[in-house]
Amino acid sequence: MVAVGEGGNRSSPAVVEPMMLDKERTVKNSRATGQSTARAFAGAMAVVALAVACAAQSGAAAAAGGPASGSAAPVAADRPGDRASHRAPDFAAAARHHADSAGLAMLVMIDGKVVFEQYEPGTTAQSALPLYSGSKSFVGVLAMAAVQDGLITLDERVSDTITEWRSDDRKKNITVRQLLDLSSGLAPTTRELAPGGLLRARPTDGPGRDGPARSEQDAEDPTADRAKRDTFRIAVDVRAAADPGERFAYGPSHYFAFGEFLTRKLRASTLPTKTFNEYLQARLFDHLGLKASAFRVDAAGNPDLPGGARMNARDWARFGQFVLDRGSIAAADGARTQIIDADLLAACFVPSRANPAYGLTWWLLQSGTEPAAVADRLSSAEATAPGLTGPDGKPIEVYMAAGAGKQRLYVIPQWNMVVVRLARFGPGGRDFSNAQFLAPLLGVDLPKDLANPATAPQAERRRLRDMLDRNRER
Repeated sequence: MVAVGEGGNRSSPAVVEPMMLDKERTVKNSRATGQSTARAFAGAMAVVALAVACAAQSGAAAAAGGPASGSAAPVAADRPGDRASHRAPDFAAAARHHADSAGLAMLVMIDGKVVFEQYEPGTTAQSALPLYSGSKSFVGVLAMAAVQDGLITLDERVSDTITEWRSDDRKKNITVRQLLDLSSGLAPTTRELAPGGLLRARPTDGPGRDGPARSEQDAEDPTADRAKRDTFRIAVDVRAAADPGERFAYGPSHYFAFGEFLTRKLRASTLPTKTFNEYLQARLFDHLGLKASAFRVDAAGNPDLPGGARMNARDWARFGQFVLDRGSIAAADGARTQIIDADLLAACFVPSRANPAYGLTWWLLQSGTEPAAVADRLSSAEATAPGLTGPDGKPIEVYMAAGAGKQRLYVIPQWNMVVVRLARFGPGGRDFSNAQFLAPLLGVDLPKDLANPATAPQAERRRLRDMLDRNRER
């Protein structure tokens, strides 16, 4: 493991000195995400003290390259708590679990500042790595921009735009919300939409039983692509395997169908952007300094929305910070611009009826009355229900974008934290645990059944199965 500094210089693993991800985006901490108000902890000065203390503990501080340093604005006074009330983040412990699970890049931001950044040999801050299904979270955020722009509503029938669906008794009732929360009833994947044709449909033994039969690794094979297909158009013809809203079914069909839906809306609008990528670039990525070209495209130029983005850790973290900042960005002088209405963006983090662990294109890790099932692909039983609580005994909410190979973007409002993990695709990441990774970063204890590294993955899978069984019984 090496920490990478300015110009790619390498040093021993260390906490980096506090610095801004972008000199034109100083952070003003007044955030709330989802229906629960974000509760972060007090004071930019506490962050500096924390980083200095951690740097002293690790032995050295290494300045990361690229973005210029800056000062965070004061934390809002209505945020209770004190970081001194819980243990300081143990970056080293989290980094060990990350590296032992095929990790390549790890970045932690608190109050808009990078406090830890580490790269494995051969990977740098500039390395753009596949996000796989972590790409999905961009879709939900852009959908909220389209709602704000008056292009769409979440509860309109998609068949009013994709008119081919009007003659289908199931598909005619699918709403935009159901495409985004994966309860549309569409068969989740088909041979044509799966990367490289690697997914096969299971034998149909009842409504909604179609789904991926091969492993997550097959499903997200990084060598596969859909370049020879018009994926948006193919999704229009995907059959309905269940009634809309009845069942959560993880797969790419919903996203490609949403891509066709929004593209048709754009073509019929007065906006100058007429393709999905043009709208993504102008409405979201231009504001964040990102490029829509991060998405691979098919023969028709459609982006691979469910799993085709590549980004470096800093760019993905910048997107996470935008979400944590409730859809706003700040200029160098601190003036803040609201890019997406905060209340609209919050809809992405409201638990869906079909799966309380999923919102609109985002996983919700919440320990409460329902275990938070988090999976890259439900059929693989790769999940975690961390059950993490803060010093006050209250559950810690985590919003997560997750991709095959255990790619992770965590947005943690209560801790005012954004965490990125990028990893090597393959079996090396099988034992990665969200709970074991996050607990040391948050300075909290693991639940007893997850505290043993040898049994934690099995305990997490058991929690997922229990939650799924309860959902099926409803």
